[in-house]
Amino acid sequence: MKNKKGWMRIIEAFIAVLIITGGVLVVLSKQNNLNSNSSEKIYEKQRYILDIVTNNESLRKAVIENQPNVVSDAILQMLPANFDFTIKICEISDICNTDTPHDREVYTSEVIVTSTIQQYQPRKLRFFVWVKG
Repeated sequence: MKNKKGWMRIIEAFIAVLIITGGVLVVLSKQNNLNSNSSEKIYEKQRYILDIVTNNESLRKAVIENQPNVVSDAILQMLPANFDFTIKICEISDICNTDTPHDREVYTSEVIVTSTIQQYQPRKLRFFVWVKG
């Protein structure tokens, strides 16, 4: 009889470990889903802002003429206050790197602005966004 009680305790302990592990996995998967949704929202906001920049003639001209301050001022008005950002305007063939925080998730989108009516100088606008901390 003592042997059966020992096995029952082992089975009970194993089931308890399975239940706890299952609960932890459920909590972690829900947390991962929340992070995924926030990433998608940030990328959507980035695309929205870049669409505005590419469709606005004066902002397009500022990108082509390599005037990042003009573009940054316009983006600053459109971006929510809890985000920080930087932009980089460069030639299409160049790699647009800039100083971004290494301790946060940085979301990057880019768009190519090809021309205005007066001139053809394609430029790449890279837009880096992160949550202020």
